[in-house]
Amino acid sequence: MIGETISHYRIVQPLGRGGMGVVYEAQDLTLGRKVALKFLPVELEDDRAALERLQREARAASSLNHENICTIYEIGEHNGRHFIALELLEGSTLENKLHAGPLKIDTVLDFGIQIADALDAAHQRGLVHRDIKPANIFVTNRGRIKVLDFGLATTSLRSSSAQTVGDSAALDARLTSPGTAVGTVAYMSPEQARGEELDVRSDLFAFGTVLYEMATGARPFDGKTTAVMFAAILEKDPLRPISLNVEIPPKLEEIITKSLEKDRDLRYQTAAELRGDLKRLKRDTQSGKIAVESSGRVPAASVTPTTPQKKSWRRNRSGGPDHGSRSHLLSPRQTETRRFECSRVAADHELHRLCWIPCALSRRTHAHVRARTTVFIRRPWRGLRENPSGWRSGTPHE
Repeated sequence: MIGETISHYRIVQPLGRGGMGVVYEAQDLTLGRKVALKFLPVELEDDRAALERLQREARAASSLNHENICTIYEIGEHNGRHFIALELLEGSTLENKLHAGPLKIDTVLDFGIQIADALDAAHQRGLVHRDIKPANIFVTNRGRIKVLDFGLATTSLRSSSAQTVGDSAALDARLTSPGTAVGTVAYMSPEQARGEELDVRSDLFAFGTVLYEMATGARPFDGKTTAVMFAAILEKDPLRPISLNVEIPPKLEEIITKSLEKDRDLRYQTAAELRGDLKRLKRDTQSGKIAVESSGRVPAASVTPTTPQKKSWRRNRSGGPDHGSRSHLLSPRQTETRRFECSRVAADHELHRLCWIPCALSRRTHAHVRARTTVFIRRPWRGLRENPSGWRSGTPHE
């Protein structure tokens, strides 16, 4: 088809192919802009259900005007081939980005806020996407999220604006039979897996699986067969996200866990509510209010610099250093005095001898460890070698 003219579009090059469509880059000869043309595969041209799905995608997406939803320009037919013209995007799908592993936390929050905003716009119009997954989320080269493929979209029973899509309910009945699960298994909600009636909370569960995968690099419900995945979705809890990525803030783990509640009444009830929690977490993270406790690191801004202590020197009446003081002070020529609390308590308090332990402060520095809790770091005195018992008599330091 390269070089052919379809309606007022000239085909330039192929962009991709999926199970339900083939996409080409094309030039709009009327407006002089580049677009993407999506055709049904040749083998599905005579499939009525596939054609209705293509038309549904065009109607659903064209009813939405949002920066995070791919724009539909036209639905048409040329020589028996049906197509839709849509916004040409430059970038890659979220699925391709996740091949490299989990995303950075600030990127997870940024993408999550945009996806939640797109879902909120769709839900406000009475639409349930039913197939939210990384392959249907496009990331442009400028970091803008675009939600794709509303081919499985249906109306929500909880929305008052469900009538805006016309006869979508009747169309849904023709495309699926009662009790049939529609969507991608790994990202289905429990009620979707059971073939029950769906509302906007089903999309929020699927969005929770996408958040989980962005943050950890793994799917929450995975398996080698469809049956194993269904069992995991319906009966098992996923691994804690923080066990797969220690950089995840506890609040983000809480958001993901709430999104993946199997009981939809315990889940987030609206995309706006979920978006609000993500925005608050992003704000608190950027302002330094939230430390990544799980990683054990403390932000540099929270460390208060200490003021250097002024050195002093004190002598007792005999002219020697005052060894009896609780805070032993060193001369300016000696290394800086540091005091530590020793956790070891001698079992026998009768033992009052000194322990000489090499210290890392300098080669000539030693640690004098008393029998109980006080540790002094200083250079040994010459007189101490001559009269060790004169260091101090009596009970050890308290």
